[in-house]
Amino acid sequence: MARKVSSLQSRSIFLLVMMCTSFLSGCFGDGDQSSESQGNEEQQITLQVWHTFAAESQEEVVFERSIKSFEQLHPNIDVEITLVPYSNAIPKFQTAAIGGTAPDLVRLSSDQLGEIGEVRVNGFPLLEDLRPHLTPQQRNLYEERSLSAMRYGQPLYALPASQDCLSLIFNKALFDANGLDYPDESWTQDDLLYAAQQLTQQDIRGLAIPIKQAYWWFPFQTGFGGQLFDEDGQPSLDSNGSAESLKWMLDLELEHQIVATGTQIEGMKNQFISSKVAMIIDGPWNWANYESSRLNIGQSPLPIISETGERMSPLVSYKGWAMSKQSQHKVAATTLALWLSSESVQKEFALETYTMPTNVQLGSDPDILSNSVIPGFLEQIQYGTLAPTTREMSMIYTPLGAVFDTAYAGADPDEALTLANQALLSDIQDLERSSEPKLQQGYRTINVSIPIDNRSTFQLLVDGELHTEFYPEDDQHSPFQAYDSCIDERGQELKVRIQARLIQVNGTIVTCELTGMVPGVQHLIQAQDESGIFFEIISSTSVVGELPPEGDASPILFALGALVLSLVILLGFARYRDVRRKPNSSHLAHFYIAPALLCLVVLTFYPVMYGFWLSFTDADQTRLGDESFIGLVNFIEVLTAEGFVRVTLF
Repeated sequence: MARKVSSLQSRSIFLLVMMCTSFLSGCFGDGDQSSESQGNEEQQITLQVWHTFAAESQEEVVFERSIKSFEQLHPNIDVEITLVPYSNAIPKFQTAAIGGTAPDLVRLSSDQLGEIGEVRVNGFPLLEDLRPHLTPQQRNLYEERSLSAMRYGQPLYALPASQDCLSLIFNKALFDANGLDYPDESWTQDDLLYAAQQLTQQDIRGLAIPIKQAYWWFPFQTGFGGQLFDEDGQPSLDSNGSAESLKWMLDLELEHQIVATGTQIEGMKNQFISSKVAMIIDGPWNWANYESSRLNIGQSPLPIISETGERMSPLVSYKGWAMSKQSQHKVAATTLALWLSSESVQKEFALETYTMPTNVQLGSDPDILSNSVIPGFLEQIQYGTLAPTTREMSMIYTPLGAVFDTAYAGADPDEALTLANQALLSDIQDLERSSEPKLQQGYRTINVSIPIDNRSTFQLLVDGELHTEFYPEDDQHSPFQAYDSCIDERGQELKVRIQARLIQVNGTIVTCELTGMVPGVQHLIQAQDESGIFFEIISSTSVVGELPPEGDASPILFALGALVLSLVILLGFARYRDVRRKPNSSHLAHFYIAPALLCLVVLTFYPVMYGFWLSFTDADQTRLGDESFIGLVNFIEVLTAEGFVRVTLF
């Protein structure tokens, strides 16, 4: 009987190992892929989309509705959507991209691009450069500032679908009950403090902000005369006025007690909804939730700092749709990104969720302008500061978190900010920088030379749709940043003004790189002026997009297999010893603990051993998958670093 049980145990462990190995093989994939599927229009395809809208919010409702509308317009495209928490979007996307399971589209913020823009896996960036995917007229749909905010260096990594910033929101009923005037543009920080003190009664507080969150400090810093970065882009957390603004903000809770102790982001929203707070500094993204709670609320720009005469200037960030470099359906994914950031979808979001649009046409839309909420937030955005799309911007939150903790505990704000700025400067100096990704020649682009015969005003059409406009060069207008290329007969780049090309009079030929072309499709390209079409050609490109190669799973599977096999041998040997020493012990004891040990092997032992191996390489986020063995160099740098002994002893 003992032999039968032992045989059953051995077979069970063997099956468990085989199931685990099969599962891991499925996770890591079974081969490389070097080119994107061209996506036949008749072929049924599925796009994976990650969004960051709050669960069960009105934004999520409108988003899901827009996805259904897209599927009705494109019956050959199915869209599968996944909610990813905003704070976890970047690390989750990076992990998925490294594992080869990134979605086709992901919703990101402009100030997050610096965190991901330098990352390279096997030499490829994680996001697709959208410049060749869009025609000038498609780019012309968006405000120039919003489009520029979605660039990291030269690449355009996302289409801006909304913009937002903080503003002052107040409960009219509580102001009326206390006989106080509503906030307006003339308010200073003293007016804000006075009103909040008058409104703080019993269990009601005058103001709600998470005073230990850096994002809410930025408006105070700029109002007091400080700035996050100087003109050269270097961190200036301790610039003039920064310490004063930090102390003033912390004192709202510590000294004046108009902010409830320990207020966090979610808590302040609940306080405001339950009328336990009269004013809140928040964004338009929560307005619909406040309104649905039957609150009579108003909005006003953030106050002016009387000492400097400057208005509090919140960071303005843009959220939009970025495409994974790994997407196998980039043409379809571009179509979906354009739809989700289109005029109709942006208008629906604006009117139903008070999301601030980035579409140029909506700036003069009568429904938008007559809305009781949106114009106020658009006015606040005019006072805002554009959030830098840099890697440095993505790094400031960690040192500032330490600043707020120490200053809250009583440390000198000036000293804390100085130390944080020095630490940030040191971290930036040690950063590894990756090379800027190069555009793939011919992918979604067609080069065409147009004989213009002294014409200086004409249009370029592709398949009957306006692609590029040309006007006489006018030195009175400052040129905008170009996204594609057009040169004249002298080889000089044509200037760009609001996505239109400026051309010299008396020119003879213009050569343009037409973007937004579909691989494998014959495009009709025409040039026309007032007299009609004067140039026509049919052309196409057969170049398809590059896909990053899937990582070779063989070393991973070999290492995991070796660890699992060692575990099986260890359990078998332990079982053998126990049987000899204790004949009456449980025959299945080792089988019972096998699953837990297997999890430890896969989730703990292997990552630790892999991390130990990486410590002997030059691996960092700019060269994941391309690391090289460098021996003890990393250990030498750490052991000889300034302050190593002091920090270690501490």
